[in-house]
Amino acid sequence: MNVLNREAMKIPSDKLVEALEERIAAKRAVLEERDRLWGKNRVLVGSYMENLALPELFGFDMNEIFEDPGLALDIELRYRIFWLDNSHDDWNSWLGMPANAGKYFDMTLFGMEVRHTAQGVPLFMPHPVAQKPDLSLFKPFDFRTTGEMPNLIRHYKKLKELSHTRYGDKVKIYFPSFRRGPLDIYIQMRGYEGFIEDVYDNPEFAREFLAYIVNERARWNRERADFLGEKFPADSTYVADDWLNVPFITPRVFEEFIVPAYEAIQRAEGNVTGFHTCGVLTPVAKRLLEIFPAMKTLEVSGWNDFAELDKAIDPEIGFHLNFINTFVLTASETEHRRMLSTIARIAEHRHVSLCVQAIVRMHETFDETIERMNRFIDLAHEMLRV
Repeated sequence: MNVLNREAMKIPSDKLVEALEERIAAKRAVLEERDRLWGKNRVLVGSYMENLALPELFGFDMNEIFEDPGLALDIELRYRIFWLDNSHDDWNSWLGMPANAGKYFDMTLFGMEVRHTAQGVPLFMPHPVAQKPDLSLFKPFDFRTTGEMPNLIRHYKKLKELSHTRYGDKVKIYFPSFRRGPLDIYIQMRGYEGFIEDVYDNPEFAREFLAYIVNERARWNRERADFLGEKFPADSTYVADDWLNVPFITPRVFEEFIVPAYEAIQRAEGNVTGFHTCGVLTPVAKRLLEIFPAMKTLEVSGWNDFAELDKAIDPEIGFHLNFINTFVLTASETEHRRMLSTIARIAEHRHVSLCVQAIVRMHETFDETIERMNRFIDLAHEMLRV
């Protein structure tokens, strides 16, 4: 078994940017050589480690990241060095990172408390709306004071200061956008059963709640632009709605309730050019592309049937195909080859890229886990580079 390169854990903090720059240059040379040997138009394969794997790998409590911007910066740079040292994929890194108050800071704008385990698993505390479908339970957010916003703003300002004092402003610090879709927020707050009850028994409330979420999302993104001195609406926007997952959300419910909400986002915030769901979208994918005509690449989770989706969608639309981590890390080589053969056929007439995503330790050691991931990436390169 190959042993992981763990040099990223030993580099002094003041040398991290220099070390990352060296890795970026080295990876650029590797990718240029692959372009020369395999062609620039090959199917590119990316990868990343799920944030839940980082506390065990680097030895910290995830809550410390949210409390200590200095630690957050240190871990982020070490992770990027570690990944460039160990992944066989086609992605390079960059000198930039977002401020971070948790992946679900947006939920706290609606009065939901989100806690985290030491590993980083989010724990959503019940909101009163789960028991009573009543919009009067919500108080409009204040950009600077509601939920995790004070911590997020503090984190952002401190990271910019640290980038300046430690690394001469080489690390670009970003302020996150509100990208989460209304369906995710609705179901997290009301529960899935509550959402289903609403759309069938209380459809007026369902539409009002979705519209409220969409309006608050647009208002937050507008205030973000004011805070940063940027224009609003931006040239494009993005929607991430993991609960768009057929059959849990039926095509009828999608059309009657979710489509109007998505159309409202696009009217308020600009063209939607990217959409994410971890769920099955094949039955509604064509309609989704009609709603968001500026979207030229469809991000597809591994729960979808890639061949079935390929038949349904215009070949001018690119596919960014994501793999379920359990499939990558535990399936047999025969299963891997079968899947990659399907993708090779799709790539004959459509632009395709792949993501070997959300890697966590699924075996006894990280060494074995990353070796299995790289074995899959190497096989993908072998089967898809021509």
